[in-house]
Amino acid sequence: MIKINLLPGYVLERQVVRRLMVIFAALLAFVVVAGVAWRIQRGAALANLRVELESAKMTENEVISNETRAKEELAKIDPINGKVKFIEDVMSYNLRGPALYEDLTRFTYEKVRYRNITLTDTQMEIEAYAPSLSDAGRYLLNLYRATDLFSQVSMSEVPAYNAGSGGGSSGTRGGGVVIVRPARVRGFDFKVTCVLAQPLSAPTYGGAAPAAGTPGVIPGATPAPGMPPMRTRGT
Repeated sequence: MIKINLLPGYVLERQVVRRLMVIFAALLAFVVVAGVAWRIQRGAALANLRVELESAKMTENEVISNETRAKEELAKIDPINGKVKFIEDVMSYNLRGPALYEDLTRFTYEKVRYRNITLTDTQMEIEAYAPSLSDAGRYLLNLYRATDLFSQVSMSEVPAYNAGSGGGSSGTRGGGVVIVRPARVRGFDFKVTCVLAQPLSAPTYGGAAPAAGTPGVIPGATPAPGMPPMRTRGT
């Protein structure tokens, strides 16, 4: 069977135009819907980004604040360490004086009595009593052995033997020679100055001199005259 189209050509053109219009309308609707959807999606993403940006700014501010506080706290460490070291130095310094007194007892002769002991940063001055010169000599020899404590030891205020009429006894032998016997000293006070082998350096804080506390005289450390002597190890 043969079909013959007797319709004029513009009719077919209208149909084609209508179909194209429908297609373009559908495409336009799709583009519009897609654009609206994309815009909504991008708007939501942009809103999320803004929220995240605000959150990041808050976090940044917190980090900056924490860093500032951390720097402030770190700045307090050095002064605190300085105070701790000063306290430790003071405690160590305060213990060195008593340790010297304790070490002194190791070299103290048992017959020697202490009257007074004065400790400074560089030396120790000892005022003591000895029953005889030999006892004082033994005590001085003991101090000479304390090389780890004292670099120099000197004794003063030691009474000498008196000769002549001042307290001795005299006699004669053959040939007219006069012999004068010095009077023996029975107990005397003497003084010993000991230079410390390791000077005591008083600690300082912030360049300021320490308050009080320099080792000095120990009151009551020595029995009064006539009291029993201190029990110490000697030669």
